[in-house]
Amino acid sequence: MRLYRTATALCLVTPALSLGQTIPPELRQGLSSEFHFSPDELAQAEAGKAVAHIVPTGRPDDVRLAGLVFIKVSSKDFIEAFRDIEHFETSREVIRTGRFSSPPVESDLTDFHTSALKKSEVLACHPGRCSYKLPAEAMAELQTAVDWSAPDAAARAEAFVHKRLVSYVHDYQSKGDSALAVYYDTPSPYSVAEGLHSLIGLETPIAKLVPDLVRFTSEYPANRPANTEDFLYWQEASFGLKHVLRAQHVILQRLPTAGDPNCAIISKMLFATHYFRAAIEFKYVYAVHTLSGEPAIYLVSAQRSYVDGMTGVKGAVIRRVAEGRSPGRLAENLQLAKRRLEHP
Repeated sequence: MRLYRTATALCLVTPALSLGQTIPPELRQGLSSEFHFSPDELAQAEAGKAVAHIVPTGRPDDVRLAGLVFIKVSSKDFIEAFRDIEHFETSREVIRTGRFSSPPVESDLTDFHTSALKKSEVLACHPGRCSYKLPAEAMAELQTAVDWSAPDAAARAEAFVHKRLVSYVHDYQSKGDSALAVYYDTPSPYSVAEGLHSLIGLETPIAKLVPDLVRFTSEYPANRPANTEDFLYWQEASFGLKHVLRAQHVILQRLPTAGDPNCAIISKMLFATHYFRAAIEFKYVYAVHTLSGEPAIYLVSAQRSYVDGMTGVKGAVIRRVAEGRSPGRLAENLQLAKRRLEHP
């Protein structure tokens, strides 16, 4: 019985020794100080469980999430899998994903369909009030360029959206953030570029960790650092009551290390039809090894966004619901990535 109790106690207090790898001190310090991971959460991550939580920002519409998972895969294999974004980001919320060519072409959007675009909502759009996040000129063009009384109105609207989105992405690739939209769905116009620069500026520890990458993220396409690659993709996802079409720019930098490379990834949301005014995601791939010597990584995901409807009395209720659900969804997605990479 004494032997049984001793063995049981060891299993309870040392899960990391059997399933994962102790988090390296420098990574542990950053996770604790910047993203407020508790000792219990770090122990769960070492034991192989994905963990995630809300990180307070002091501002109701500024939503910040952080997640962590241990994956028995090399950093090189992770990067290779991540490049296949159409499959990597498949989840319960994501309906479909497509990668843009460089330069983008309309055939990149063959699998995207504007089934959620409603005639009544489109025709009711005007600067200051619209059900979709659109620039003022896009509202007018969508209303006048499409014959909404025609039998094929839905197909015409879809073709218009494809053409407009491809043009938008092309302009961004040429001009950078100056080409990003100014939304007119509310009485106060909202600049996507200003929102992104604000979010990036708030992440000062990340800027200290990878300064060249953060600089390139804001100044793209100028000042590209070494060991960097990037791509753009579109995605249709389901958040809340509406489907969201969004366009993303991913920038990946391999960082020099003695063994397998660490990697930093920043994703900018260039456009979203609903909910999000601006959003960024930072992923950090920290290469380690299991106790048996196999390559592995700790994957850190930090998401930050300015979200509609979070202020006021009604917004407080919405925020509580979002804060209750979002960490679980992030942890679920990290666990899904772990399962796919460990068991391809």
